[in-house]
Amino acid sequence: MSGNQAFAGVTELQGPYGPVEILEGRIQEIWALQAWQRGGWQTRRGRTLAVRHPGTWNRGAGPDFLNAVLEVEGRPLVGDVEIHLYREDWWRHGHDRDPAYNRVVLHVVLFAGGMERPVRTYSGEEPEEWVLGPWLREDLESVSGGEPGLFGELVPELCEWMEADPPETVRERLLVGSDRRWQAKESMARCLLREHGWEEALHRMVLYYLGFPHNRRAFFQMAELYELRQWRDPGLLDILESRWREQVRWGAGRPANRAGLRLGQYLRLNREVPDWSRRLRSEPGSLRVRLEEALSGTAGSCDSQRFRRLAALPDWERLLREEILGACFNRNLAARLWLDVFLPMLAGSGDLSTEQAAALWFHWPPADFPGAFRQMLRRGLGRSGGRILLCNGWIQGLLWMEDQARIERIRRHSGAAAPGPSGSGA
Repeated sequence: MSGNQAFAGVTELQGPYGPVEILEGRIQEIWALQAWQRGGWQTRRGRTLAVRHPGTWNRGAGPDFLNAVLEVEGRPLVGDVEIHLYREDWWRHGHDRDPAYNRVVLHVVLFAGGMERPVRTYSGEEPEEWVLGPWLREDLESVSGGEPGLFGELVPELCEWMEADPPETVRERLLVGSDRRWQAKESMARCLLREHGWEEALHRMVLYYLGFPHNRRAFFQMAELYELRQWRDPGLLDILESRWREQVRWGAGRPANRAGLRLGQYLRLNREVPDWSRRLRSEPGSLRVRLEEALSGTAGSCDSQRFRRLAALPDWERLLREEILGACFNRNLAARLWLDVFLPMLAGSGDLSTEQAAALWFHWPPADFPGAFRQMLRRGLGRSGGRILLCNGWIQGLLWMEDQARIERIRRHSGAAAPGPSGSGA
């Protein structure tokens, strides 16, 4: 399949109802790819759950996935799967009054909480329910199931696409992809803010992010059990290490990314800068003025060099790392928190406009990314001449295109018959 064919439909993924629909679509993609952490899953009723086959992705009316093969308490269960952000979406969308949903055996939701009444189909059956959020292995806008691009298995397809299209087309598609990832991040932030408010939503998001890639569920549980103010206690780390001795992979990953170190850094932040969450919302007015000047001075262009100069990005970086985060995290991790957590949260809360936050997010220097991406971007964008200044936006666009290639593979095979209950599944 040529690069042009592989990515011909990428603009069709924009949902008709705005960013929340995009986010719900991402959850469907994650379900299709089964991009979550393995473990002892339990339904809301406390029953063990295993997924043998996610089912056929339904693009028409009715449940999201048809004929999924599950195991509940070790017994096979075959039926449809419906996916939502919240439990109440079941009633808000009228599924309890629609016979088309009578075969739903599993209701998957991103967030816990919401209405406590049982979910029922039109025929009176009560599907099992599973909260997916704490088990995600990757950010919502990344559905590859691991560090995007790390394994490089799609690099040949992406290179083929980059070389097949003119630089102008490559540029536009990368911009579309970058915009979709930003919208997904902002949507996630808005959902968490609606559920928990500023301080506790931020607390959950930071710890969830710090748990990447092995410990997200455990870190999210820690955030739910211990409120932000409790993380000023220097003895909390010993409690966490004891309570989550078996659930956390304490020795996994590079030394700089290990669970004990990251938790220690977060505890230090809350002790040394206890008002850091408030500081994040009150950046100096002079920087806002510079940001507006940058938006005006780069309107309609992707000139990151000019934007960084006009917006005084070094001053923003200094503010973030030293005054907000108290130099508790290294430069790369601080940048990733800023890009993946803080900017979406500031946009979701209205402290920055979507335009302001998205511009900072796009033009910010990229954090860690696969080395092959640098060459692909130079190959795709550099053919038109001139120097390509790498920025987060271009990297995000390429990550999105890589995800679409994975999703396209799933779509090509989603019509295949699901294996029987005794099959190994995907």
